[in-house]
Amino acid sequence: MITSPVTKAQLEKWRYLWSRYSAQLSPNRISGAELDRYFREKYSYTICEREDIRSAAKENAKQYSGKAPDIACYVTSGDVYVGIDRVSGHFHVESSDTEKMKYIHDDLFVKRGLSGEDMDNYVIVGQYIELKGIDMHSGQV
Repeated sequence: MITSPVTKAQLEKWRYLWSRYSAQLSPNRISGAELDRYFREKYSYTICEREDIRSAAKENAKQYSGKAPDIACYVTSGDVYVGIDRVSGHFHVESSDTEKMKYIHDDLFVKRGLSGEDMDNYVIVGQYIELKGIDMHSGQV
């Protein structure tokens, strides 16, 4: 999760990771329903009725998927709000605790995987590879 202005060094690292390792990757994106199920099985949560979270997740899904969204909203870890579109898999995570929010966002980002369209975006692929980790001995992602 990007939580501060992106530096030139970060962009260069993501571009390098993309150019070096993207050929080893293939689209592996799971459905929104699968991501929602993963979240519910992994995290303790309560249903969230905050319309601002639902709206943010809905706008994100509409912007990137073009499909009618079906948003599920949750609160976990006391103050981390999560909205997941069960159709597209786009999601929104919000909290005043950046570290808790970042952990959950990055977990969902990696679990969701990459779409074919994502594969052309070196920033997305670079972050994905960075979060997944690289086996430095084999060069495998």
